[in-house]
Amino acid sequence: MGSENSALKSYSLKEPPFTLPSGLAVYPAVLQDGKLASVFVYKRENEDKVNKAAKHLKTLRHPCLLRFLSCTVEADGIHLVTERVQPLEVALETLSSAEVCAGIYDLLLALIFLHDRGHLMHNNVCLSSVFVSEDGHWKLGGMETVCKASQATPEFLRSIQSVRDPASIPPEEMSPEFSTLPEPFGHARDAFSFGTLVESLLTMLNEQVSADVLSSFQQTLHSTLLNPNPKCRPALCTLLSHDFFRNDFLEVVNFLKSLTLKSEEEKTEFFKFLLDRVSCLSEELIAARLVPLLLNQLVFAEPVAVKSFLPHLLGPKKALFRSRVIPVLLQLFEVHEEHVRVVLLSHIEAYVGHFTQEQLKKVILPQVLLGLRDTSDSIVAITLHSLAVLVSILGPEVVVGGERTKIFKRTAPSFTKTIDLSLEGDQFAQPIKFPMNGISDVKNTSEDSENFLSSSKKAEEWPDWSEPEEPENHTVSIQIWTGEPRDAGKSQCATLDAESSSWGDCGPSSLDTTIAPTGRITAAKPVTSREQKPIPALLPLTEESKPWKSSLPPSPCLTQSRDEVDQIKLPTESSQEKPLKFPLELGLGEEFTIQVKKKAVPDPELDWFADMIPDIKPSAAFLILPELRTEIKDDVSPVMQFSSKFAAAEITEGEAEGWGDEGELNWEDSNW
Repeated sequence: MGSENSALKSYSLKEPPFTLPSGLAVYPAVLQDGKLASVFVYKRENEDKVNKAAKHLKTLRHPCLLRFLSCTVEADGIHLVTERVQPLEVALETLSSAEVCAGIYDLLLALIFLHDRGHLMHNNVCLSSVFVSEDGHWKLGGMETVCKASQATPEFLRSIQSVRDPASIPPEEMSPEFSTLPEPFGHARDAFSFGTLVESLLTMLNEQVSADVLSSFQQTLHSTLLNPNPKCRPALCTLLSHDFFRNDFLEVVNFLKSLTLKSEEEKTEFFKFLLDRVSCLSEELIAARLVPLLLNQLVFAEPVAVKSFLPHLLGPKKALFRSRVIPVLLQLFEVHEEHVRVVLLSHIEAYVGHFTQEQLKKVILPQVLLGLRDTSDSIVAITLHSLAVLVSILGPEVVVGGERTKIFKRTAPSFTKTIDLSLEGDQFAQPIKFPMNGISDVKNTSEDSENFLSSSKKAEEWPDWSEPEEPENHTVSIQIWTGEPRDAGKSQCATLDAESSSWGDCGPSSLDTTIAPTGRITAAKPVTSREQKPIPALLPLTEESKPWKSSLPPSPCLTQSRDEVDQIKLPTESSQEKPLKFPLELGLGEEFTIQVKKKAVPDPELDWFADMIPDIKPSAAFLILPELRTEIKDDVSPVMQFSSKFAAAEITEGEAEGWGDEGELNWEDSNW
């Protein structure tokens, strides 16, 4: 019992207490180790009843019976210390229909245990003898009235009449012929009291319980448990199979309680569909009743639960998570089992923000740091990942510790900008330059790119070289000419686009050639001599390389300044059959025809550039010797054509003004 003059109590009482109908006061209390408890304070004259209640609580251990902690005699009375509970009368208004149904099931299990295993009768099953624990389970108390069936004589029942609830007294006790019930029917008294209590609780159930099931259960109570004849009342275990106890919440709770007894197939099937079964339950019910059953070592050891259900449970979205789940997680971090720690750290990013700073520093961080010294590689790896998460919350000074110094400097390497060959806006961001006539141009200014983009229309995307509809031969000619510049230091060029059929003006400082994805070729050559005159050149864009005729004015882009020249459009596709001829005189220059031939290859994917082999040959442009120079006609015989390279050798030094001594031209063949 304990000493009456105990100088130091192992708990402290909290106000206010709750007083039961029998006059018994129940205080909330806190033990020295911080755990919560409840203290039942009896008057000193009830010492015999308290001793009997304490004896039954210590010897009878069941999840649905009130758990005994200690019993001491104090100055204000006898203190019976139990687990933290609250009377059902207080908590009943806050319970849902599913919890009431589960609570009735708990009471039924407690009475079946007393009758079948302990061969004892409670004799006072009523609302004031039922309590609700912290995890939501209903606990049967009031053990001072418990006795064996043979001891439940009329004298004994009259002696405990002061603590019994009148609603729990069966009608047979009211008759003068009342006597002790035979051993096989000793349960009849508790069956009637239980039926009376359940009938009063059913009025609190709402539409969550099927009306048919509820009506059937009420009929069963009246025909069995509430039968006036005690010998017609069946054992309470017959109610376990009723449909009233067949609901998702109760089945989930019962399965988790007996998880160690289930087979692997049953556990796999259960956790596979667990999320669907609890989706219809309220979050308060899941947090209060299911979280303690789901967050434990046994569930963490089930692969299906870890994969299918726990990620949803550990992903909090409301404040309810902090009050219900965080306390359970704090306890799990003190469990040194590998599979538990791996699951906790795998989802630490989802819930770590719900811990307080004190909890993170005193509990979580020390426990996480232990993983760095473990021999398991997986534990060490996931511990390092978790420390990175804690750094963002606690700061590196708390997680890493020690003084930090700046080791890595912030610098940005300066790389030389290169030509970007990626497609942007369906055309190259910058033209590609090729050498011609042995003179290569290495200058490339932003003005060239701007003029090129402004004078060309939107080009098509790169064609798919593997498509069969591409023409076999696609010939594109280059026109190069010179003329008398009006403004010194300026050069002219013509841009021909096979798709847009437009001429533009661009001004590179030296000879530029740009090949765009659509077959566009830009050729520019500076004017080096005032005596040099434009060279007529044919620009065949078809497979037969037929010349075009045009009514364009004489060399507008050579005789006008850049600001004065407007863009001149070539004939449309319908007029491409007409020959285009420029009334330009011959001069120094060299022309080439770049002919792209598409050759059949066994496998186009092996050699994508096989169809791009250039075939360089003298174009249709020609030069007539000075002594044979006459008016150029359309029917000039090909026999009289000479290469412009050889024609340049006939010009004397006196005629080639403007060359100077700045440098000699290199007439060697250019490398294409």
